[in-house]
Amino acid sequence: MKKVLLVTLLSLASAMALADGVMKPMHNGIMAEATSGTRAEFSSEGNMIMVYLTSHHDEKLATKGASGEVTLLTGKDKQVLKLQPSGENSFMAQGQYKLAPGAKALVKVTLPGKATEQFRFDLK
Repeated sequence: MKKVLLVTLLSLASAMALADGVMKPMHNGIMAEATSGTRAEFSSEGNMIMVYLTSHHDEKLATKGASGEVTLLTGKDKQVLKLQPSGENSFMAQGQYKLAPGAKALVKVTLPGKATEQFRFDLK
C-alpha cells in the first residue's frame, strides 16, 4: 500500500512540474528561459526589437530601473544594441540592425537588485 501511495504521489508531482512547462509567446515572438526560470520573449518588427519578461509562472516582471543589451549574430556580423525599459514588462531597442534566417540573438538583462540573466534565441 505504501509503495502504491508513493508512486501515485510521485506521478502527481511530476505532472504538476510539467504543467507550466510550455512557453507560449504572447507577442508573436520566440521564447527562451534563463536558468533562474525567468522567461523572455524576443520579437522584432521593422526597426524595433522588443523583449518581454515573465516569471516561470507567466507573471509579468517589471523592467522599470532595469538595464539590458541584445547582441545580434548574423553570419560573421556582430551588432550590440542597448535595451531600454519600455512599458510594464518590456525592453525596446530601436535602430538599424540586420536579422536574417539563422541569426542568433543573445539578450542580457539586469533587473534592480538581481543578478544579470542571459537568454539565447535562434531566429528562423
